[in-house]
Amino acid sequence: MTTKRMSLAELRKTRNLSLRDLGKELGMHWTTLGSYERGERTPNIRTADKIALFFNVPIEEIFPEYRRTSPYPKSISNCKV
Repeated sequence: MTTKRMSLAELRKTRNLSLRDLGKELGMHWTTLGSYERGERTPNIRTADKIALFFNVPIEEIFPEYRRTSPYPKSISNCKV
């Protein structure tokens, strides 16, 4: 099951928030949030998590660069025990 990826700007607009309003809600400067929306900067993992929690979505839905990949092989049948 895949979910539609929504940008930070789309999520913000679904709540009818301006960048300034979102900045107040998150305790961040609105210009920083604007740079995330435009893809000029990527937040650190803690900030990305804070934003994702606010919108109640997985981090990777907003910031695909934080997509989790498994360190384990797809099939354990090739593993030697």
